Amino acid sequence: MSKPLKYLFTLAIPLAIAGYYALGVLSPGGSGQSAMTYDTVVASKGQIRKLVSTSGPVRALVTVSVGSQLSGQVEMLAADYNSEVKAGDVLAKIDDRSFAAKVSQARADLAAARAALLNQQAALIKAKAVLDLAERTAERQKSLQSKGYSATATLDSANRDVAVGNAEIEVAKAQIESASAVITQREAALKLAEVDLERTKIVSPINGTVISRSIDLGQTVAASFQAPELFKIAQDLRLIRIEAQVNEADVGSVAEGNPVTFSVDAYPDRMFEGKVTQVRLSSTELQNIVTYTVIIEAANDDRKLFPGMTANVQIAVAEKDDVLRIPSDALRFKPRGETAEGDRGGQGKRGERQVARLKDDLLLTDAQEQAVRAEINKLFAARNAGPGGVDTSVSDPQAMRQKMQAAIEQTLGPLLTEEQRPLFEKWKRGRENTKSGAVHVLDATNTPERRFVRLGISDDQFTEVIGGQLLEGDRVIVRGRDTRK
Repeated sequence: MSKPLKYLFTLAIPLAIAGYYALGVLSPGGSGQSAMTYDTVVASKGQIRKLVSTSGPVRALVTVSVGSQLSGQVEMLAADYNSEVKAGDVLAKIDDRSFAAKVSQARADLAAARAALLNQQAALIKAKAVLDLAERTAERQKSLQSKGYSATATLDSANRDVAVGNAEIEVAKAQIESASAVITQREAALKLAEVDLERTKIVSPINGTVISRSIDLGQTVAASFQAPELFKIAQDLRLIRIEAQVNEADVGSVAEGNPVTFSVDAYPDRMFEGKVTQVRLSSTELQNIVTYTVIIEAANDDRKLFPGMTANVQIAVAEKDDVLRIPSDALRFKPRGETAEGDRGGQGKRGERQVARLKDDLLLTDAQEQAVRAEINKLFAARNAGPGGVDTSVSDPQAMRQKMQAAIEQTLGPLLTEEQRPLFEKWKRGRENTKSGAVHVLDATNTPERRFVRLGISDDQFTEVIGGQLLEGDRVIVRGRDTRK
């Protein structure tokens, strides 16, 4: 190779490497560093729907189990699976011959009791007649004895007959009361026997559809300690409910009225709609997983949904339109070798932005603004007082945010006016519903730059950005790749 060509080749190699760095393909850190390229997504506005996914069985809105309180053989069956029934319709009938005989016996006993009452009433009339005669005899003997025509013993005997007559009347009255009580007892026994006879007819208590039948014609029903279930009736299958099991981590965001979409395996291409009607307080624990039952009601006008189907449910717990959003993957990206050092340069700016927001939101006076600024500056100064210039107890952004909020509340609490307190409570509620995070964007020189943001709701793909250093149009990094061969 000639000398001019050799010099040209030697000069071309470093020029080519320098151009490679300028394109951002290699990192100019020496032969030991790798080249990085970044996948970015532009921060833009759009819709976010926060969903809670779960599943649960489809149930009828009201399901009634129909049983029998009597034992006996089924002699008639009038309803089958899927039969439409109305309240009072006979579903089945148990052999009633023995119960009809008990009714006849109870009626005979009642008739005998009523006859006994008539007998005792006649005995009372007789006793009154005997007493009347005894009283007249006693009066006659008393008159004769006063004139000396009758002995004293005869008068005493007449008085005794009067006393006996009174006693006989009292006995007759008591026997009448007893006979009346027997009649009441026999009437109750008759009613009980008639009720048992009526119960041999198994009737539907509601309008609905028979979804289960547990007996056949000729089968013997044995009702000993509890009523056996013979039929199960679902009331009006045009309305159904879903008993969805929601994890304890998600149940706090579920509320009555939340819209719901769900599907079933029988119709995989169709989505059904409903809404949350109840969040039950009773929990279920299975293998250390705690869930709560959420009741969802939905229309089933075409009756495509059957009781027992498994519904795959999505509960929309929050929905926002036209909000700034970023891919959730961007919150998990972190460049190699990044530490808490990268955040110290922007501490003052973040503190000033926080003070500015408080001034606008709470209408702070100058004295209140200065007090908050001094407290925030003191907090950031304490953060850099740990080993290596960073206090590890607040190096985490979430922990730092919590400390800042606590410091603001402690400082402003005694200084607020009555007009500012409602604004302050609204500000606190807004902070409780948000969290902080960090993303990285590519600046004008294609260098990753960390930005701190406040986050709102999120779905499977996107997270809402409600504040912080990120602007619409920024190129947010979602992942980095080493392109070194």
